[in-house]
Amino acid sequence: MEFDEFEAQVEVFRAERASRRYPPGFQLFDSWTATRDDITAVEEELGTELPSKYKMFMQVFGGGAFSFVELLPVKSPDGHTEDLLTVNKGQFAVRNFVAIAPVGTGDWWGFVSENGACQEWVSFLDHEDGAVQLDSADFLEFVSSKGLRIGR
Repeated sequence: MEFDEFEAQVEVFRAERASRRYPPGFQLFDSWTATRDDITAVEEELGTELPSKYKMFMQVFGGGAFSFVELLPVKSPDGHTEDLLTVNKGQFAVRNFVAIAPVGTGDWWGFVSENGACQEWVSFLDHEDGAVQLDSADFLEFVSSKGLRIGR
């Protein structure tokens, strides 16, 4: 999926939900954006290059809530929220896998990293047996299907 197609999906999604009444304090999007420098610093610390569509998404839309999916921000907005480094350098880090979104069951969605670069597709990591399987062809398809629930 190309970025302009994804942005159009987001605009339609937002327009469809504009008239809905949500509880006070409820947000569909947290929008904890990252700068290019934030992303570069995380890539250096993790020792892998993140996918280009993911990096663009994080600069434009950011981490946190993205409607129906929770995305780790590149950099914690408050110093207490989990982010890419705290999860992927912490005690549950998995070699050659960059976790980007919790599934909610202890499992993770993320990128397989090989030879210093993450693959473009998003994979599912099963925390019980360490099995990794393909979930989405690229990051934008992932957030479209999981976050916006398009094509489900």
